[in-house]
Amino acid sequence: MALPPPGSWTASPVLLTTLAGVGAALPIRLVAARRSATAMGRGRAAALGGAAVLLAAVTVTPIATLSAHYSLTAHLLQVTVVMGFVPPLLLIGLGDQIRLSAGRIAAAAGRFLVHPATAIVLVNVVFFGWHATPLYETCLEHEELYALQVVTLLLVSLVFWWPIVDPQRKGVLSPFFKLGYILLATIPQTFAGLTFALATHPFYSAYAAAPPVIGSGALPDQQIAGACMALLSKIALFAAFSVVLLRMLGEGEADDATGDDGGHGRGRDDDDAPLPVPPSTPAWLGLLESGPIADEPAAPRERVGAR
Repeated sequence: MALPPPGSWTASPVLLTTLAGVGAALPIRLVAARRSATAMGRGRAAALGGAAVLLAAVTVTPIATLSAHYSLTAHLLQVTVVMGFVPPLLLIGLGDQIRLSAGRIAAAAGRFLVHPATAIVLVNVVFFGWHATPLYETCLEHEELYALQVVTLLLVSLVFWWPIVDPQRKGVLSPFFKLGYILLATIPQTFAGLTFALATHPFYSAYAAAPPVIGSGALPDQQIAGACMALLSKIALFAAFSVVLLRMLGEGEADDATGDDGGHGRGRDDDDAPLPVPPSTPAWLGLLESGPIADEPAAPRERVGAR
């Protein structure tokens, strides 16, 4: 099979349809941002635009051609963008436009998919399944199957990032468990990257048969790909880790700013306010704080001249 030139652009119908779907949401978000005229609205529009740009950069440019025919390094760069950067930007950008309430069964299925335990298993099963040698070799021989692989990785990555971004603000995970979720997600990718980097033979014969474009052949390219996978995949997760950690610290500072009231729920301005009276307190005790119950008699005046 004749390979396209390494510098050529691609026009996969599957990838173009996916890109068009992302781009179609952008005008809606821009109109919403203009109506709201808030920093949050503009930020969502910018995030959605960034997701569309990044997705286009790795699905229609020469990066896509290199990924599908020539270089495992280019492929893992493509996968890193598709799985690590585009999904959180999409979820942030779409935000309140996302709905999981399309019927009881669909809502239950959606909640099951975005459950952290399901999401982290699903994303790893799909990733490693597509990259098993027999299936991935088949993808390299059929352009649209390769494109389907990219779209599938994008979809499962949306599921993976859902508990972290939490676009519907339902508290899927507490900030503390988000940190653990992110750290756990880095483990399989680290081992996979080391496997590629330390291998002594190429895993995919299609890349070995293609003219080298990176390094001196398929094996150096594969080793570079493994190192990039172990490193680049951490960047997006580290960014998410930093955001969650900063939010936790910010919430802690906000709690401290309310002041330590010694457990009585009082601030500085009401230090002189009486403490609440327990319900079992005798009624007569309240009279002690309400002032005298009768006017005190006036002191007798001393008569002038009295001896």
